[in-house]
Amino acid sequence: MKFLRALLLTAVMFGLGYTAAARWLFPAAADPTDVDFTEVPDLTGTPLAEAEQQLAALGFAALERGRLSHAGIAAGAVVAQNPLPGQTTQTGDTVFLTTSAGVETRVVPDLGGLPTADAATLLTRLGFEIDIEDVEVAPAAGAIRTEPEAGARLTLPASVRLFVSRGRAIVTVPDLRGRHVDDLEALLEEVALRLGAVRYQADARDVQGRVVFQSPEPGSPLRGYGLVSVIVAGTPPDTPPDTPPDTPPDTVSRMER
Repeated sequence: MKFLRALLLTAVMFGLGYTAAARWLFPAAADPTDVDFTEVPDLTGTPLAEAEQQLAALGFAALERGRLSHAGIAAGAVVAQNPLPGQTTQTGDTVFLTTSAGVETRVVPDLGGLPTADAATLLTRLGFEIDIEDVEVAPAAGAIRTEPEAGARLTLPASVRLFVSRGRAIVTVPDLRGRHVDDLEALLEEVALRLGAVRYQADARDVQGRVVFQSPEPGSPLRGYGLVSVIVAGTPPDTPPDTPPDTPPDTVSRMER
């Protein structure tokens, strides 16, 4: 009998110990039906402090996670939220809010003289939408002006028209060698070029007034209204003639007598 009682007592003690250990190691899961769900209100346009108060009254926590420029919602008010308005979530959850940074403005930069690609890239990085228009009013290729003009402050989103030039057409330099200096301007004007520097070579008197050298060389490509410089044989037209070396100083007075 004593043995049976001892065995029974041991079994009871083992059962109690196993039950206690199981409850400690493997606690019972919470009843999923015993949870409160609440609908998240629409907080769009609500100032942040007021939105936090509304969420707290419903049992939610609020956390601002960023700011976003918005032309239609005042700075500091809610522009986006997660969960979305109308969704239900557990009471005590966090609602993430994005607030407005207000209206964003940019100043149109001065792009005159920049290559077209660089000017367009700069406008895009500033947040502008761009419309490029080609014009033929500048000798050099690149940006000419913008509309609105440089310095104007615009509210984003905004569009800027960029006026650019492809530059003058490329022409072929004519052969001016042997031509008289007085004819050069007219000859060059016929091919939309201009006369540049004119220098003289005094020791080439046999072709007085004629071109003996030009730069760029004949046949070279040159953008319209570019300059062509020349060297002309002889001396400039306004150079005074040399005085005969053996004329006596009193020749004139002697002839007058």
